[in-house]
Amino acid sequence: MRLLLAAPDGKHTTDMVSLLTARRLTFDHVPNGEDSLMVARQDEYDALLFDASMGDMTGHEFVRRLRAGRSLVPAIGLMGGCIARDRARLLDAGADDVVAVPCDADELAARIRAVARRVRGFTQSVLRCGAVELHLDSRSASVAGRELRLSPSEYRVLQQLLMRKGTLVTKAALLDALYNDLDEPEVKSIDVLMHRLRKRLTAGGADGVVSTVWGAGYIMREPAAEAGSKLVAAMH
Repeated sequence: MRLLLAAPDGKHTTDMVSLLTARRLTFDHVPNGEDSLMVARQDEYDALLFDASMGDMTGHEFVRRLRAGRSLVPAIGLMGGCIARDRARLLDAGADDVVAVPCDADELAARIRAVARRVRGFTQSVLRCGAVELHLDSRSASVAGRELRLSPSEYRVLQQLLMRKGTLVTKAALLDALYNDLDEPEVKSIDVLMHRLRKRLTAGGADGVVSTVWGAGYIMREPAAEAGSKLVAAMH
């Protein structure tokens, strides 16, 4: 999961950076509202966290302009001394959630996952594709009810594929979701990881749910949709 943190430099932001890093969440930090709006328009994020009291604009103005630009990225306001009236203004302006800071790391991570699910049409903490299930609350996966033993990296790749089921997930997006910039991973590491994940899915009885788009990335499809695509390809 890739996040954008729009917050001015300061102690609260330093604490938030530490919290996100401890939860192994990949994020870009932009210290002001104007630049954050530009970055949000130019790049793709799973969620956006914004400080409700940025120096160059209010949180209300920030989220209003974000939505006026037709951005659908899930946006979570971070507010110290959370007052109900101010929280309501942010929600009415287009925020998906408002969190009082300082906050609990587990609660914040759960709220980020929740708003990202809702935007993509998932209302429960279980993601499914055919017989494959991924449980976000327990961070576990299964095929036809049988536990699928995955490494942390394999779990995160499967989560990205399931969250975007039916659409292309590029290798660059997977790299962003898996690694911090300091790790400097190579694209081929994704190929190795996908090979291992596919072997585990196949061994569990979920063969062929992940397709490779050569030179681009991967798509996870429902088994019926995958079979239909192969039939059409064979007819041509």
